[in-house]
Amino acid sequence: MIQLTVAGDAEAAARTTAERVAAVIADARSERGVAHISLAGGRTPARAYRMLARHVDDWSGVHFWFGDERCVPLDDADSNYKMVVDDLLAGASQPPPTIHPVTEATLDGATAAAAYEQELRDELGGEIPRLDLALLGLGEDGHTASLFPDDPVLEEQERLCVPVHGTKPPFDRISLTLPVLRAARKSIILAEGAGKAWAIGQLLAGPSPRIPASLLDHEGAEIELIMDHAAAPA
Repeated sequence: MIQLTVAGDAEAAARTTAERVAAVIADARSERGVAHISLAGGRTPARAYRMLARHVDDWSGVHFWFGDERCVPLDDADSNYKMVVDDLLAGASQPPPTIHPVTEATLDGATAAAAYEQELRDELGGEIPRLDLALLGLGEDGHTASLFPDDPVLEEQERLCVPVHGTKPPFDRISLTLPVLRAARKSIILAEGAGKAWAIGQLLAGPSPRIPASLLDHEGAEIELIMDHAAAPA
């Protein structure tokens, strides 16, 4: 079931998201002593990451993963890792959280995806590793992470991380797959701006491979969709 939270503007949506992530971190560490969270890339979550840095005073036991990454060097302007370093780590108290970058992203996508999947399995264990939170974005076309409309990887059931070819540059990427994203204890989708209203409306209409974000919803899922007023469908 998807819970809808409409904030007043993009600033309020980012603040709400930062508060939710901080709460998940606190709950996970209280229950299991550690928190594993996959982060969204792109431009939308940057403001939320800057706020999150001020919401958490103690980062011990916090592990950040990436829902997707572009196959570029880690210091490239298009790197999701660089965005997190610049917007979250720069303001985080010390010692910082543990970040798991896709260190082999500049190699071929299959190699990078296999290495990242193995790291995730080694760290979390289980047949399908269970993240405490999957923080995700939403594209205007309904994509999430780097899972794009009608891509055959939406049918993937075994692999946790796969190479993909996106619909906009940088085209070569890796992405976590639906099995690991759906296994997360909680998912948050952050969407801002009028350009996302159509995708949100389609997402809420029910699961469809044309709207990959809609495939996150399943029985027992805890999903919160946080949006500003501009993104709210009519």
